[in-house]
Amino acid sequence: MAVRTGLAVSSLGGHPRAPRAAQRVVLGSMIASGRVARSTGSMFGRVRDLSCSMEPSTECGGGGRLPPPRVLKVSFSGDGDEDQNTRGTGSKRSGDYIPLGYGCFLAMVLLVSKCLVCWCTEDPETAFMSIDLGFLTFLGWLCFFAFASPSMSVLHPFLIELGSAVILEEMVFSMVLVNRIRPEVGHKVTKDFLVHHIASMTMGWLALYFCHRAPGTGPVGVGVVATEITTFLPVAFRESVRSKKVSKKDVSAVLGVLFPLAFCWRSYWSSKMWIRLLGVGRNYVATAPSLANTVLWRTGEVSVLTVVCSNFAWTYRILKGSLKVVMRKRGEVG
Repeated sequence: MAVRTGLAVSSLGGHPRAPRAAQRVVLGSMIASGRVARSTGSMFGRVRDLSCSMEPSTECGGGGRLPPPRVLKVSFSGDGDEDQNTRGTGSKRSGDYIPLGYGCFLAMVLLVSKCLVCWCTEDPETAFMSIDLGFLTFLGWLCFFAFASPSMSVLHPFLIELGSAVILEEMVFSMVLVNRIRPEVGHKVTKDFLVHHIASMTMGWLALYFCHRAPGTGPVGVGVVATEITTFLPVAFRESVRSKKVSKKDVSAVLGVLFPLAFCWRSYWSSKMWIRLLGVGRNYVATAPSLANTVLWRTGEVSVLTVVCSNFAWTYRILKGSLKVVMRKRGEVG
């Protein structure tokens, strides 16, 4: 190497910029004539060590090789994606996910906030429905992004837990707390509300249970929760009826277009998630799980189907109501 020869010649009094042939001649003649003392061995050793540090060499015992660059990984656990016991298998550690309980804590914060607001306001029904639609609309879009982006898969268990806890929170508040805080409201829960929420709660907790047991459950779970992006439309329709603005042309036109379209998409999307869940179930059952897990899995499939049927029932009622309004308007014009 030119650097090694140049350093050696320079150390012996030669000129590092001299031609290579001249450097070799000078160095060879000096060694052959015995002008290089034995004590200069340490100097050559230092030069050799310097050359080894400048280029990888097998004769240096690998000590001159630079270590490979470290890859920076950011995860919730802070140090990698695989456990030492599962290294090389691609299995995720539980530390790579948000710990269980955070979603339930947020649902409890939401419940306390709704109770306080309803205790202080003059219109508790509009207040707690507005809180729900804001929270669920945000949660629905976040779940939709998590479904579409593989890099957000670490959030699947947390989002499923949060959605399930919020469903339970809604049932407790609507069936018990709101009428105890404000007895004059007399809030009533409809049968379709009960069927949908019980099925959704069952589906959610089972999806959380199988999230680490049946690959593919997480995307389906957040995909179903993503249907909550339509939550604002029933609240808007209810308020338009209460304020009698639904009879206005612009309000009725906007709701008449958005409401049916949104719930048609909701029915389509939830049914698509159910079909995808059946495929995940076939792969999971093929692994021969225990009888208890098989029964729980089938229960989850039935609960998702119930949610899908609820969405189709609501879509049918919305389309039927919109068609009645259109026919009535046509009759008035005629």
